[in-house]
Amino acid sequence: MSAEKVAHQLASEAKRYLASPAAVGEYLADQLILPLALAGDGSFTVAKTSAHLLTNIAVVEQFLPVRFSCEPLDGGYLIQVRG
Repeated sequence: MSAEKVAHQLASEAKRYLASPAAVGEYLADQLILPLALAGDGSFTVAKTSAHLLTNIAVVEQFLPVRFSCEPLDGGYLIQVRG
């Protein structure tokens, strides 16, 4: 893949993220699941979910007494945890 094509894809992804109401990018969202669960209650918005995010949620719910919800919003999702 050419450098120009890589740069174009990166710019497109950055524009899409900046145009969304999301506070967190898709690559950070799955990393926040465990700290959020340990805190007990909390939420954040993400532009789109990923398989990593959903897998981390499922695993954490097996080990900690918390429940996550993933609600669609305009331009993204609200991820919430309740402990």
